[in-house]
Amino acid sequence: MTMLLGCGSAWAGEVQYGATSFTWSGYAKLDVLFSRFSEGEVAQGVGRDFYVPATIPVSAGGGKAYEAFDTHVKESRLVLRTATPLSTGEVVSTHLELDFIVNQGAANEQITNAYNPGLRRYFVTYGNWLLGQEWTTFMNLDNVPDTLDFVCYASEGAVLGRQPMVRYGGARWAVALENTETSLLTPAAAPATAGTGDGVLPDLASNIRFKVGRANLMLAGLLRQLRIDNAASAAGPAVRSSAVGGGASLSGRIGLGAADDIRFVLSAGTGLGRYVALGTVADAVLDDGELKAIPLLAGMFAYRHPWNPQWRSTVMLSQFDADNDTALTGTNVTRRVRSATVNLLYSPFSRLTLGMEYRHAQRELEDGRDGQLDRVQFSSRYSF
Repeated sequence: MTMLLGCGSAWAGEVQYGATSFTWSGYAKLDVLFSRFSEGEVAQGVGRDFYVPATIPVSAGGGKAYEAFDTHVKESRLVLRTATPLSTGEVVSTHLELDFIVNQGAANEQITNAYNPGLRRYFVTYGNWLLGQEWTTFMNLDNVPDTLDFVCYASEGAVLGRQPMVRYGGARWAVALENTETSLLTPAAAPATAGTGDGVLPDLASNIRFKVGRANLMLAGLLRQLRIDNAASAAGPAVRSSAVGGGASLSGRIGLGAADDIRFVLSAGTGLGRYVALGTVADAVLDDGELKAIPLLAGMFAYRHPWNPQWRSTVMLSQFDADNDTALTGTNVTRRVRSATVNLLYSPFSRLTLGMEYRHAQRELEDGRDGQLDRVQFSSRYSF
């Protein structure tokens, strides 16, 4: 799965133009999903295409179960790279990656099922420098579990995010200044989360990688400014406040036996909402005009077992907990999400993977309302 995050070039095509080499790679993926939401209907879209915890409907027990069948190719991906050697012996490289998820638009499933391509990653590297849009330095790409719901794999327990940055480092450590944004909760009967757009300092992210026996580990840290600066308006008085957010994440992959492995991540901190669990909770909430960061704890554990060179399975558990101050957030906000996943994958040859995956997930609010998702997914993925 790390290869798919970066779409490795094992099967890439290549052409040469002057001193610059151009390579392309990617994969074509079909997803077929049957979903059952225990407490209500979910509109056609991202909550039915992938596992997004915040989209699970909840009720106090009076909800009506809703079932849906969906199929799409939105995760299919295209990667274009360039590499230009310099007279100094160094190489300047670029990486452009697109899929059909991040800017999919409103397709007509009655006839065309067409979706817009969207930018995932676009950066240049030179020596130890990376400049552009890439996966956050707070995230470990080496411990991503081998699942079919690749986009949101263990959503509630994982660190996940891509954004513009300036990064310096190598294989053992890295430090980066990354795009800043504060997600703010507006308490209501239907709480809303939105970015303030008022940041003035970049997020500071760093990681260090080390090995202990057969365990490849990464310790990451994040320090950020949360900020809002709104002028007085008909919607309310002027608000200007800032707070400090940050946290740490320990993750890794541990080899077992001949080919088995364990992959895990444990993250904790305050004001990490937009980095963890796909924004299930906000970074902060207002307390009498002052920002107050929301604490959280999240983790994922996955065990991968190859049955033979062609067949393999992963069993995964994941959980997210938010420590909401309900006097500020209200009780209509997510307190906990947890899920369990098991799959069986078959690769008749290296470029093709077929598989089936089952996931059970539960979302619970502070007021005790909850809801469940049961999903069976079939997928095919051909890499080139």
